Amino acid sequence: MADEILIIGGGFAGLAAGVALAKAGRRVRVLEQKPYLGGRARSFYHPPTGAVVDNGQHIFMGCYHFTLEFLETIGTLNLVRFQPRLTVHFADRESGLTSLECPSFPAPWHLIAGVLKSNSFTLSEKLQVLRLGRTLRAADSGALPHDFERLTVDRWMARLGQSERLRRNFWGLLCIAALNEDPSIAAATLFEPVLRLALFQSPADSRIGLASSGLSECYTEAAAAYIRARHGAVELERNVAGFLLSETQDRGQAAHLFESEFDSAENQRSSVHRSQFTCRGVQLSDGTTIEAAAVLSAVPCFQLTRLLPGSLLLSMPFFAGLALMRPTPIISLNLWFDREITDLEFVGLRGTTIQWLFNRGRILNSREHYVSLVISGAHDYIQYNKEELLRLALADLRQLFPTVRDARLEHSLVIKERFATFSPSVEAAVARPTACTPIRGLYLAGDWTRTGLPATIESAVKSGYTAAAEILRTR
Repeated sequence: MADEILIIGGGFAGLAAGVALAKAGRRVRVLEQKPYLGGRARSFYHPPTGAVVDNGQHIFMGCYHFTLEFLETIGTLNLVRFQPRLTVHFADRESGLTSLECPSFPAPWHLIAGVLKSNSFTLSEKLQVLRLGRTLRAADSGALPHDFERLTVDRWMARLGQSERLRRNFWGLLCIAALNEDPSIAAATLFEPVLRLALFQSPADSRIGLASSGLSECYTEAAAAYIRARHGAVELERNVAGFLLSETQDRGQAAHLFESEFDSAENQRSSVHRSQFTCRGVQLSDGTTIEAAAVLSAVPCFQLTRLLPGSLLLSMPFFAGLALMRPTPIISLNLWFDREITDLEFVGLRGTTIQWLFNRGRILNSREHYVSLVISGAHDYIQYNKEELLRLALADLRQLFPTVRDARLEHSLVIKERFATFSPSVEAAVARPTACTPIRGLYLAGDWTRTGLPATIESAVKSGYTAAAEILRTR
């Protein structure tokens, strides 16, 4: 239908945009290539154990304001359980179990008090953390180094006087969890807002939340039902092969239309170049064409390049940044034991290949002794086979959790997400595209677009809301 807004991709970004547009009264049609919704953030049934397994462990935070609004709109916010206050446990061979627990004081005193009483840091490290906190608060007034956009996380932390040990055992763990990349590669510009919003904004924003159900149950069907209830459609196994592009005959008129359209996008004008092309729909792999009033692509950046003609990728500077987007993998190891190996819901692991352990049995309130282990930024391990990865994981666990030595591994499932996120390198961070494109009627969403955040759930949802707002404003 000519008045429809077509959305390609049924993950967090696409569904959030669809919900926002449907809420505003627009007719939405979501096309998902796979036979299920959720994209890279979904869950599925595991027959050998009867468990619901996420394809990768995801967390929520109190500072995920767009995500919380989205879940509240579709009626599933109750499925995310938040800590009363920020609490993070760590395990390493030297110190055993330690923790950072922040009281409910006003920011930044909640973090200051938590760091000062924590047994996870030496006195020198506590002073270093507090010094960094002062720097971040000053950054709110624009006090960032002139070359900040060229700094990696590791270089920035070193410049701020954070010791190598503290960078490895604390800031590095947070960086790789939030940005899915090694601190020596990840851009400081994307780590700074994580620290500022998640740690120094408010006690409520600092809390960590975990889905008490499978991740898909948290949003996919509820979002689809919301869209359908407002005269929209959500269709599975609809493989989009490309965009229907037409070249405007009157280029002067096209320039005028684009000038009007992009002048309304105050924060994005500088990065958009006008063109004489209009997107009027999509073509499916079976040859079917679907015309629409606007098309929103909410697919990963690696997939978008296959939908655009090569000539446009080469000729339009706007799309040049796509060539800088490199994938970063995540490996999740799901292990079922014959006994519980820890009573903690999640633990950061220091000095090991595995970075985080999530006690899925506790999180899901089930009777299973089921844990999920995470290797983020897993470039060095993505080629390992299942047996090699299990040997690494069990060796790490036996060092840190003595109960594992007597436990029997009953089931295991290794999940490799080779294209989990884009690598947030310094070059890629500045090359991320905006929601508006130079092709009239074509918009972008996804955790890899220019949201000011790393590739997280919040970035994906924010991108969907931003793209929906641009569609509503310009059409």
